[in-house]
Amino acid sequence: MNEQGDDFDAVGNIPNPSGAENGESDHMIDATSGDNDQDGGRMRRAHRHTAYQTQELENFYLENTLPTEDQRYELGQRLNMEPKQVKFWFQNKRNQMKINSDHLENITLREDHDRLLLTQHQLRSAMLHCSCNICGRATNCGDIDYEVQKLIVENTILEREINQLYSKIPSRPNQMLVSPSQPPHCSSSNPGINATPELGLGGGTRTTEKERSMFLDLAIKALKELLELGEMDCPFGKIDSRSSKAVSLINEKYKNASNNVTKPPGHVVEASREIGLVPMTCLTLVKTFMDTEKWVNVFAPIVPVASTRKVIPTGSGGTKSGSLQLIQAEFQVISPLVPKRQVTFLRYCKELRHGLWVVVDVTPDQNPTLLSDGGSINRLPSGLFIEDMANGYSQVTWIEQAEYNESHIHPLYQPLIGSGIGLGATRWLATLQRHCESLSTLSSTNLAEISPGLSAKGASEVVKLAQRMTLNYYTGITSSSGNKWEKIQVENVVQNMSFMIRKNVNEPGEPNGILLSAATSVWFPVKQKALFAFLSNPSFRHVWDTLTHNATMEETIRIQKAKRHGNIISLLKFAGNGMLVLQEIWNDASGAMVVYSPVETNPIEWVKRGGDSDYVQLLPSGFSIMPDGVPDRKGKSKTGGGGGCLLTFGLQLLFSSNPTAELPQGYVKNVEVLMVHTIGKIKSALHIYT
Repeated sequence: MNEQGDDFDAVGNIPNPSGAENGESDHMIDATSGDNDQDGGRMRRAHRHTAYQTQELENFYLENTLPTEDQRYELGQRLNMEPKQVKFWFQNKRNQMKINSDHLENITLREDHDRLLLTQHQLRSAMLHCSCNICGRATNCGDIDYEVQKLIVENTILEREINQLYSKIPSRPNQMLVSPSQPPHCSSSNPGINATPELGLGGGTRTTEKERSMFLDLAIKALKELLELGEMDCPFGKIDSRSSKAVSLINEKYKNASNNVTKPPGHVVEASREIGLVPMTCLTLVKTFMDTEKWVNVFAPIVPVASTRKVIPTGSGGTKSGSLQLIQAEFQVISPLVPKRQVTFLRYCKELRHGLWVVVDVTPDQNPTLLSDGGSINRLPSGLFIEDMANGYSQVTWIEQAEYNESHIHPLYQPLIGSGIGLGATRWLATLQRHCESLSTLSSTNLAEISPGLSAKGASEVVKLAQRMTLNYYTGITSSSGNKWEKIQVENVVQNMSFMIRKNVNEPGEPNGILLSAATSVWFPVKQKALFAFLSNPSFRHVWDTLTHNATMEETIRIQKAKRHGNIISLLKFAGNGMLVLQEIWNDASGAMVVYSPVETNPIEWVKRGGDSDYVQLLPSGFSIMPDGVPDRKGKSKTGGGGGCLLTFGLQLLFSSNPTAELPQGYVKNVEVLMVHTIGKIKSALHIYT
């Protein structure tokens, strides 16, 4: 290639000479012609990649946004492309992702700016016209009592202490723990949750100045503690974060601080920390956490319902830094044997420096005596540090601490919860990574290319339908306060099995009549990975699924949402009866899931053509798999790499299309037999005889 030819790439792009890859920049100038040939200066036509080449490049980009020269050469050989074509494709891709991210942030900032200007105008107008109700004279809006002044002074002192603590943290506080070049591991609010009367959390109540200062004081103290836990010489950094031993020093701190408080039997404290890369910008993540509806949508497997009870003004500048909210939520593990955790907490957001944010949560009233019912928890200072990295990624350090009563948790799940895995930092971070990777995949890839025969709109509706299916599966097992499932009592029921019913009348997306949900949790002496591989393998489906009638399956649609997490949506067709089944699966550090539901042919064909999926009726069933959390011989908890796992099997059935029909005990017993038979067939196939 001559010197002139080296100024062009194979797809008609001219790179900026001050590049970032091997000394070259990601900024590209789009051109309509390519390299000049040596023999006559003729311009080659721009080259368009095939759908297969584009998909393979996209898959590699998810794992590594900056390939080496050898990796580019290997990709070129495999995809019949020149290494220079591969090189400039990756430069264009990085530039495109940066432009899209900047564009979205600019739109959001403009909206925030306009809203703040309107608020400022309203506040100024109110201050100018403020007058005393008695004398009618203008009042001084700055008049506050002595106690509030004292709290403000204490807040200022705490702010200085936080700044001093933060000054000790290097510019990359987590650099020694996770290298930036390491590949990433990668709802709505429900007003049905009742406010806590003791805290005066009614949705329409107004925050007083004294209450505001008290909440802000507590949030700043929690932030100070989280900064200490985020330092590299914290006990978390010296002991495996998944081990129950990692919380020993933290436990001692809270034991010493509450020696004079009577604790109920079963009172425990858990703590965990996890670090990883997330394919989302820092500012976008912050906005997600400070928007309750978006937060619930991201963490749907953990948070079935949440609501913002108060937005507390702090008087701080900036669009998000200094934001303070009071939130009520429920946390869940997908099993009928683990009660949901009811939690009320403050959420405080702070920008520590440019590109580094912290979001901290803490329960306002941490009284251990209120935990005796088993459904409530105290959220000790928890949260995450979010540091902006290159190419649209963020490094997240997640710290989770909780105080609760374990006596109401089934013995099968006590090791899992106590080890900090069930509702600890590992599960929170893995769930965030999987969600963000799926967003990145679905936004950057042509869905029609992923699944031939589907339009982009059709593929989007299939993804939306699968999301509703998994949400319905969760609620059919755990039954949050935001849904209509009711538990029923069954005589002589098998151990660890529960039943619920709901009566549907004109519910969109569900059949009318009486629905029955059955769920059970069982321990398996096999690894999470092995059990997931068996249940998700189409070749073994006939072994346990009675719907197949021993027929073979054909996968007619396949959408890969998050490759690193094995997150795949499929439409399966059974030979013989032609039945269609929608299925979604994944397997990562948060656990594994195999959720499926029969669908009728005409509605799903309508969805595939881009029709609205909201009215497609679903009755989801499936499996949730988590490690058992029992420490191995080396003292480390098993997070899927060894030992046993916990399997939850959930099944939803339509008993009668008549909403007023009575559900006989005989029908429930037949469902119980079906559940036991399915679990037995899985054990037999895996040669488990217990």
